[in-house]
Amino acid sequence: MKKIMTALALSASLSVQAAPIMNFFELGIADGQNISYKQVAQHNIQTSIKNEKGTLAMIALQSQNDPQMGYMLELYADEAAYQIHKKSPQYHYFLQASPKILTDHKKFTPLTLQFLADKAFTPSETMQSNLVKVSVKPEYQSEFAQIVKNEMQIAMDKENGVWLMAAGTEKNAPNHWLFFEIYADAKAYEQHRQTPHFQEYLSKTEEMVTEKNTCQSPPRRLAYK
Repeated sequence: MKKIMTALALSASLSVQAAPIMNFFELGIADGQNISYKQVAQHNIQTSIKNEKGTLAMIALQSQNDPQMGYMLELYADEAAYQIHKKSPQYHYFLQASPKILTDHKKFTPLTLQFLADKAFTPSETMQSNLVKVSVKPEYQSEFAQIVKNEMQIAMDKENGVWLMAAGTEKNAPNHWLFFEIYADAKAYEQHRQTPHFQEYLSKTEEMVTEKNTCQSPPRRLAYK
């Protein structure tokens, strides 16, 4: 899942006051429906960000190595904001199109937001975003959480090229983590990987992690408030 096509929408600020709702979807795309899927997903994303105050972020990812598999990450201010989105015309349009554009492979994973920080930034073609899945040994969950949050906060504070970092855990399997990151460009990401705080994170968590998968995604489409 390294070369992926991305449709991304972000609010100008991702400050969260109430208990946020974070969701991750894995969607099978029907043969011959890739263009239609991109169009329907993009309409849902752009309209939701434009019209719904509580819809903070929606990211649609599609792997070029596995073009029939799509991924969607969503962040809402709270449960009320999520329910508003579920009642929206664009969401119902997506549901109506689903039987044609999607297969029976539909996996919904609710997440608990663990960390979120962002900077004001101007979207560009050189931006790089990463979606990372990490499985942690259950006995290290609390220690891993502390290390991750500390590393992400230091990165946001010290690195100009780190624009957004978010981390969530699966509600039904809290030792399964998902990270979403935005960097100014590929160079900023490589510089981040060489920093002392990131190297310390790798060293401290090496024995804690059982599996890690990374999707690197230069955004193709982006809209924000």
